[in-house]
Amino acid sequence: MKQVKTRVLSLMLIVSMSAFLFAGCGTESKKAGNENDKKKVESVESKSSKPTKDRAGNDITIPDDVERIVSMAPSVTQTLIDFGYADKIIACDTYSGFSALSESLNPDIPQFDMMSPDNEAIIALNPDIVLTTGMSYANDEDVYSALKSSGVCVADIPSPDSIDGIKEDLQFIADAIGASAVAKSVIEKMDDFSDSVEKISKEISEKKTVLYIMSVPTPDYPDVYTCGKGTYMDEIFTMIGAENVAGDIDYQWPSLSEEDIISKNPDVIIVGDTYTENPVDAIMAIDAWKDVSAIKNSEVYAIDGDSFNQPNQYVMNSAYDIAKAVYPDLYKDIEKPFE
Repeated sequence: MKQVKTRVLSLMLIVSMSAFLFAGCGTESKKAGNENDKKKVESVESKSSKPTKDRAGNDITIPDDVERIVSMAPSVTQTLIDFGYADKIIACDTYSGFSALSESLNPDIPQFDMMSPDNEAIIALNPDIVLTTGMSYANDEDVYSALKSSGVCVADIPSPDSIDGIKEDLQFIADAIGASAVAKSVIEKMDDFSDSVEKISKEISEKKTVLYIMSVPTPDYPDVYTCGKGTYMDEIFTMIGAENVAGDIDYQWPSLSEEDIISKNPDVIIVGDTYTENPVDAIMAIDAWKDVSAIKNSEVYAIDGDSFNQPNQYVMNSAYDIAKAVYPDLYKDIEKPFE
């Protein structure tokens, strides 16, 4: 039981959407093409105006040249790597450290718990900027107060609740580190993909109902967490032409009981559990759900939960996977936006 609760808590932390406002800072893509040209572009961008407020609305002062970055969320770490700034990440959160992202980072860089980071150790690293997200503030306390008081620039990026919010976060990160042009290219690719999907979805008259499951239920913990109204996940289901069965729930991360799921009777179940081996088989084997349409018709599909749960450009890959699963014939010709 304890292991299940820990697993669910970890999943909920990854998709936490709370934005907590605290006092701001006190002090001032993968490498491609000709290296000299890249340096010239970086130099021009680094001297251009940097954001003066973080995404939470706190006043910040970012150095002109950002060379030493601490990334305290896997979604941010992935973005920095894709922008070509992996070599400038001098420390990261533990989630980034034990994931596949670590293969792109400098070996043996320090790792910190995003919920209780060692402020003194981070200060000793002399970072130019520390990028945090709403996950670090899930317990409603400023875990970076000592860091801010020391004069280190801490930029908070509360977890976004929309696709537009994700794009704005990407642009903020890029503007902060001097990679504005790279972000614009990524955002254009996101827009191109969503446009291609919406051209198809607008013609769908009979929408399938979909249930998203973050973690496979167990006999000890039979309820499931899903995405409700006011989340980018719900927006993605709408984008592909499906109906989220929890989309009418006025709570971002509702818990559904067995009775709720039977009553909602989804046509398709999408599972993003990265902890359970063979999650589709586990869902199909739930006896209480045997009369649910998705179970009877074997319409249960697994996706990469990390990509869907972490708000950055890769949520579009999740949209691709979900579209292919829910409407395979309609979306047979679309291509995955990010490899």
